[in-house]
Amino acid sequence: KSVDDAMAIQNTEIVEELSLPPVKIHCSVLAEDAIKAAISDYKSRKV
Repeated sequence: KSVDDAMAIQNTEIVEELSLPPVKIHCSVLAEDAIKAAISDYKSRKV
């Protein structure tokens, strides 16, 4: 996937791909936030 594709990833997609049980849904939210923070950091350093 491209960086833009990765930026569009939603936590619901993560839940589906990993088959997370309902009690672990918060992990998908953390993963989405981490992906977006990492991409933002990458873009801010890329000049």
